[in-house]
Amino acid sequence: MHTLTEDEFHLEAEPFLRKIFVHDNPFKEPFSSQVIGRTIIYPCDGKNDLLLIDSLINAAVNLGDTGSYISLLPTGYPSDQFSHCYISLSEFLEGYSGTEEDRLIGPRLGINPYTSDSLIYSAQGKWGLMKSHERFGLLGGSLEFIEEIRGSVPDLDKQVYGLFKRLRDLLLACGVNPPDITRNKWLPTLLTHVYGSQVAEKLLLEERELP
Repeated sequence: MHTLTEDEFHLEAEPFLRKIFVHDNPFKEPFSSQVIGRTIIYPCDGKNDLLLIDSLINAAVNLGDTGSYISLLPTGYPSDQFSHCYISLSEFLEGYSGTEEDRLIGPRLGINPYTSDSLIYSAQGKWGLMKSHERFGLLGGSLEFIEEIRGSVPDLDKQVYGLFKRLRDLLLACGVNPPDITRNKWLPTLLTHVYGSQVAEKLLLEERELP
């Protein structure tokens, strides 16, 4: 594993990143049109996503991938620190998911891989996970890749409802009742981007029927 300067990132890693995400804003339709398998992850905040990361890396290995990158988005790191690194998949699980005493990525590289507003993505441009400060993630790759993860994360397709609940709770805390989550103008567009228009409409209809 090693860090990358900004120049090294643009030359080495960014071309693979852009095969998955065309830009770095999780609220504005970031998936490349090449990415067919897509889903919303919640929660996705470094503390609660270890099962997901374990499943993601194992799925990547099973499909023949060997390496990954982590990139912190501009709002997620001080400008005087490294914000990109390369990690082989053989190192990733121990480095990311171990106990606090044996996690390797942070201490060795001086980069916080658990922060929101960050990306974990394939060094071959096969898959990617974009994490947002709203504690949701956008996971994309081939249909086979998503199916591999679905086998290890049984509630994968239901996690979007956790995001709905978070948004409802935030509105209620702000005194907005009834808490119409579509007040977040980005949400319907993002749901359509991830799931397609028919599934997005169904999800929002189901959410409106919740007590």
